[in-house]
Amino acid sequence: MAAAYTPSVTSEAGMSRHSQRATMPRRICQRVGCGEPVHKPTAKYCSIKCCSIDPARHERLRNQARRASARPIPMLRQLRFDFQPTGFDPEAQLNELCLAREDVPAGMSRLTG
Repeated sequence: MAAAYTPSVTSEAGMSRHSQRATMPRRICQRVGCGEPVHKPTAKYCSIKCCSIDPARHERLRNQARRASARPIPMLRQLRFDFQPTGFDPEAQLNELCLAREDVPAGMSRLTG
């Protein structure tokens, strides 16, 4: 359903009330049977109450919920867990990394016993 618009409010001189900004015509509440103007330029309803009791909105939300629950969302990227072979020994791997390291640097070896 298309939103209905009313002409913008103008003064006696024909100038718009907010001449610095681009004026948008005031919208009318989207709920059928309500003719109140909407308070904000991006709003569809005049109040929270009108939004909550609008039957067209309820039907739209009901259909959206039905569509969303009907099909599962596929995983775009599946997690991969690459495990080491069963013979993996973390101690042996640490020993290989530490072969070239010294516990005491060569320059300080005279200080240790």
